[in-house]
Amino acid sequence: MVLDFTLTADDFAGALRARRRKTLQGRFLQAFVLLGAGACALVLVLWAAGRDAVPWPLLWILGVPAAVVFWQPLLIGRTLAKGARRNGEVRTTVDGSGLLVATETSSSTVSWQRFGRYVETDTAFILLSPDRNGTCLNILPKRAATAPADLDRLRALLDGHVPRA
Repeated sequence: MVLDFTLTADDFAGALRARRRKTLQGRFLQAFVLLGAGACALVLVLWAAGRDAVPWPLLWILGVPAAVVFWQPLLIGRTLAKGARRNGEVRTTVDGSGLLVATETSSSTVSWQRFGRYVETDTAFILLSPDRNGTCLNILPKRAATAPADLDRLRALLDGHVPRA
């Protein structure tokens, strides 16, 4: 199966969000965001209930990191997309031996053993490296499939070689 596509900032941001949901480090960051948001809400409720001053330093200490974690996939995705545009269109051939990824400037072969698991989102299949944080990832956008049956074939190939996260 051959997939032709150009990766976008949304592709990278979606892949980073999916990786965050499926890794220990990502779940820790999500918990941090929830705790920070809860603490900010508590501070604002106490202020609204009659406290004289809003502890702005506390809001900054909790709110800014939460905002950074929330926006991180989008910001990193935009940066990665700039680099991907320089490489041009990607042609990925997926078969029983793995992936053959070719761009205008390079090509590489990646065997199935290099992937520890994969995540399926509404827009892509994201293949993660076997380390527990899924440090390396390959993105296969679903829009690259020419027919719905191609997505089923790709899903079957992935299920046959890599476990779902």
